[in-house]
Amino acid sequence: MSNSIFSDGSSKIKACVSHINSLNEIKFKKLLQRIAEKTGRQNETIFTLDELNKLESAFEISADNIKQMIETLEYMFLQSAYHLVKPQVLLNDLVNEQNFDENKHVLYKAKLVVEQWSSSAKEIVERLKSTHIASHSLSDVRWTLDVGISQASKSKVKRPTAIYEFQLKNDQTQEIEKVQTEFNKEELYAFFEKLESIQSQLDALMT
Repeated sequence: MSNSIFSDGSSKIKACVSHINSLNEIKFKKLLQRIAEKTGRQNETIFTLDELNKLESAFEISADNIKQMIETLEYMFLQSAYHLVKPQVLLNDLVNEQNFDENKHVLYKAKLVVEQWSSSAKEIVERLKSTHIASHSLSDVRWTLDVGISQASKSKVKRPTAIYEFQLKNDQTQEIEKVQTEFNKEELYAFFEKLESIQSQLDALMT
């Protein structure tokens, strides 16, 4: 199992390596700078449609590939901020997990990403601390246990599940929306592990 900080987006990053490798290093450095400046800013696009059209011409790659590359690089900065990644850890991840070591040009691009992260990390983290992007907030949580009986061979087997009801308040209308979900023991344990990870990241951001 990969220990990458980009575990959920590794396939997307690897798919962009060839496009990143095709870019002129000076242009790539300017692209990184612009993405870092916009990462974490609420209700702001990184590039306008007109600017994307100009990038398509300047980079000589398709608009779809440009958009994918921009989204991927922004994702990398966001994940680095959430995990408060140190520059050397980021470099190791790009080289060892994301195939940024295919040749010296790609490796140099990885170093440019790390340099941009090093110079922009503080500003990105500060922006994320003050940004609220969700349209709903958690109002209340209710739960109950259900012990169902299923037939397995000739013996009845208990299948306990926890039923959670999350009450979400729409921040614009103030209306309460209810979402119910069921967890078995293993799913509930995995859910709590994710909550602990989120709590650790929130604690780190608040320090």
